[in-house]
Amino acid sequence: MTIILDHSFFLLQQGKDDKTQILKLAAGKYMSSHTPAAVQEAIEEVLHEHYDDTDEAMLCKIIMDIILQNRMCESHQSWE
Repeated sequence: MTIILDHSFFLLQQGKDDKTQILKLAAGKYMSSHTPAAVQEAIEEVLHEHYDDTDEAMLCKIIMDIILQNRMCESHQSWE
């Protein structure tokens, strides 16, 4: 959901899309991209390899890193 909201913000900043449909558009773009599979694979790998020996704060950081690595709009990459 965070990736969809991030992409919605990006689309709003572009000013090209109908603001009333922005979340639906962002969700559609997300679902039709490779991003859901990449995110799921990365999270499954983290949980499989690190969950038992990683504290909750570290796990949250790892998940945030996965989200940032899978952003759908390249122009936001410079914000990190």
